[in-house]
Amino acid sequence: MKTLQVRLPDSVHRHLKGLAKREGVSLNQVLVTAASNEVVRQETRDFFAQASAEFDPQAFAAALNAVPDVEPIEGDQI
Repeated sequence: MKTLQVRLPDSVHRHLKGLAKREGVSLNQVLVTAASNEVVRQETRDFFAQASAEFDPQAFAAALNAVPDVEPIEGDQI
């Protein structure tokens, strides 16, 4: 585990301390959670950007057209 020293504006520090107190966790835990959430957000954005870049509308339409037009089996209705 690495140690990181950061400079925060006083207002942000106060807000984070208040959040930590309300959540019953340490300021460190609030910051670790926030940083982890940002990493996941960016990884998710990158994943969907790549997936959408590879999307082939014609292949998707062909796959949909290959699905038979039949009534759903019993218990599988919406």
